[in-house]
Amino acid sequence: MEDKFSKVLKKLNGLSDKEIILSREKNGSNELSQKKKTPMIVKILNIFKEPMFLLLIMAASVYFIVGEYGDGMIMLVFVIVICFIEFIQEFKTDKALEELNKLSSINVKVFRNGKEVFVSSDKIVVGDIVLLEEGDKVPADGKILYAQSLGVNESSLTGESKIVYKNTKEDNENHFKINMCYSGTDITNGIGILKITSVGNKTELGLIGESLNSVKQEKTPLEKQVNKLVFVCTIFSGIIFFLTLIITYINHSELTFSNRIVQSLLSGITIAMATIPEEIPVILTVFLAIGAWELTKEKTLTRNVKTIETLGAVNVLCTDKTGTLTENKMVVQDIYKFSDTFLDTLYYSCPFVAYDPMEIAIKKYCNENKEIDIKSSLTKEYAFTAETKMTGQIWDNKLLCVKGAYESVLPLCNLSDIDYKIIEEKIDEFANNGFRVIAVAKNDNLKEVPNNLFDSKLSFEGLIALYDPPRHGVKASLEKCYSAGIRVIMITGDNGETAKGIAKKINLKNYDEVITGVQLENMSDEELFEKVKTVNIFARVYPNHKMRIVNALQKDNKIVAMTGDGVNDAPALKKANVGIAMGQRGTNVAKESADLILLDDNFNTIIKAIENGRNIYINIRKAISYIIAIHVPIALLSLLVSILKLPVILLPIHVMLLELLIDPTSSVVFQRIKSNKNIMKNKPRKINEPILNLKNIIKSIAQGLLIFGVVFITYMYMIKNNIDKNLSITVAYSTLVLSIMLITYQLKNNNSTIMNFLCSFKDKVSLAVNIGIIIGLLLYIYLPFFNGIANTCPLTARWWIFIIILVLLAILPFDIFKVFNNKR
Repeated sequence: MEDKFSKVLKKLNGLSDKEIILSREKNGSNELSQKKKTPMIVKILNIFKEPMFLLLIMAASVYFIVGEYGDGMIMLVFVIVICFIEFIQEFKTDKALEELNKLSSINVKVFRNGKEVFVSSDKIVVGDIVLLEEGDKVPADGKILYAQSLGVNESSLTGESKIVYKNTKEDNENHFKINMCYSGTDITNGIGILKITSVGNKTELGLIGESLNSVKQEKTPLEKQVNKLVFVCTIFSGIIFFLTLIITYINHSELTFSNRIVQSLLSGITIAMATIPEEIPVILTVFLAIGAWELTKEKTLTRNVKTIETLGAVNVLCTDKTGTLTENKMVVQDIYKFSDTFLDTLYYSCPFVAYDPMEIAIKKYCNENKEIDIKSSLTKEYAFTAETKMTGQIWDNKLLCVKGAYESVLPLCNLSDIDYKIIEEKIDEFANNGFRVIAVAKNDNLKEVPNNLFDSKLSFEGLIALYDPPRHGVKASLEKCYSAGIRVIMITGDNGETAKGIAKKINLKNYDEVITGVQLENMSDEELFEKVKTVNIFARVYPNHKMRIVNALQKDNKIVAMTGDGVNDAPALKKANVGIAMGQRGTNVAKESADLILLDDNFNTIIKAIENGRNIYINIRKAISYIIAIHVPIALLSLLVSILKLPVILLPIHVMLLELLIDPTSSVVFQRIKSNKNIMKNKPRKINEPILNLKNIIKSIAQGLLIFGVVFITYMYMIKNNIDKNLSITVAYSTLVLSIMLITYQLKNNNSTIMNFLCSFKDKVSLAVNIGIIIGLLLYIYLPFFNGIANTCPLTARWWIFIIILVLLAILPFDIFKVFNNKR
């Protein structure tokens, strides 16, 4: 027998390609009003608002005012070059975010050109035929052509949380009509076919003017820390700027007034450029955006890039069992027949169109073991709900076939105490093996149609045991979690014994203690708060239980990652510190509520995402440590040279080369550092832990002081011994540049700096950055044009050997410290 749904599908052709184009031209696209994209010219102008560029333009202006046109032009060239680098970084970041947005857009099943296809929700047009299933978000307003137990949550429009069951009957009384579905609402159960009548701003949602663009996002702890650090450093730069200005003016009394002003301004501008850490916000933006894009290669889609910051702090992971810890490949493993009509009843309890893996497995088993010819007419369906945990179908108004959780089905059956005990023993036998146990029952003499299944009187037919094996690698991933200080909690709709059976196979800790939904329902929040400290399995949970579990864990100061796939999981996914939706079986509602989407629904992928999140955060820390370390010698050299009346080492043009070195190193080289093998053997960091603790800051300052000491002592010695000023500047500056280049590889990991530097040749990007730095330095030294502007001079081989020795003196002491630290 062909069901009504199949007949409707056969009649659907949908729009042709030409009709789609005409509809979009006439009715517009399916997009609500969005914030306008910032024009490219505005982005470029915004770059020039940054303090660094304002200082550069000031320096160029000073050179032009005093007639040093060559120096002024060089400064402007540097402005353009650094602007180009900033623009490329911003373009790369925007591109990564744009690609993430494309990947995270919700796909909709439509009929076009006589075929069933998936399209992005923003591509829907008026006239499209859309197939809606449980968990879908309605993409646009439309009229219902077919409905099968179609329940819709319209609270996003009406504010009413009660589920509205839709049908095809004309409705001229209500504003929100019973034969219409509306954009932004959620399908909670059943299936339906919709013909789109309005899109975008012409939908009810669009007319209300609901827009996420008006929502102001709260800054994350990391953003607040970075902003505070930049603010403190900027204040410090301002103070140093004015001090240098005054000291330079006082110390150059031999110059004319105008020359003293020019010299003071150039010295002040140089030190301000050297101390403003404008790279830090860039690092945060680039690392998170590019890091999120990199996660997609590991089958993890980041819907909220700021989640990466939180991943490294997760210490509790709440996960579903089915499809996440297990394969979600249901197989009928065994049956217990209590009646000869068991297989018929079982088959008649299944929907015509099976989407759920369990339903597919059951129908396949029935067809393989008995030839079933349906001659009856389906007259009523009872959709599965989290409350009933049963589903049923009525045939010819006489036969009711029901299947579901045995806790729900057995109380409706008239069983003797002996039979009940036999059935319970069989259930325990199945469940102890990790099988999902489904009870089947019927009423073949129905007098009246019950309002709900709990009002039914049934006769027991039998049990079916389904097995969903654990995923490959889950046991190893659990061990990795425990090593990383992450507790794993299983939350499942299956019964406790089945959950324990799977938990035992994958070595989930404390698998003997289980809390069921019934027990949890009778617990106070205070009781639950105590229980969640030790219990790792929650079985037969109700829709609101995940939220309660998350609340209890967060009350205990835990950072919680929560997986989910259903409509009812959405609140808990939003509440969790990191909400993780399933990409394959997850509903659109769950995906939109989540921070991360697993593209393969695999528990192992969650662990990889946490590992990558930890690594990205560590690399941000290393990059900021690097920036602090290198600004110390630059700032001190600028300041002390002025105080001690020594010839100026660093002019704005010198700082420019350093900026060209710092920007790509901090935002490219550090971003590419791979995680070390012990990253998942450390405990999670605390969520409010500062990005740099006192130990990190002291270490960065010490590294900077060491470089400063080597460079400054060398420079002062050469000047005091009447060695040529330009040669002294060239040696000091070359030592500074190469030390700054090598400190990158000192911070990279616990290996020696030289070994890390040599290994960087294998990475094309790092190699390109190193070559660029060395070429820039050589141009400064050997190009006559730069010799006159930067006060440099060509070096012989003897001086290069001397510089290499100085660089090693500036770098190696910390390598020796590494050796002792590693041994400890």
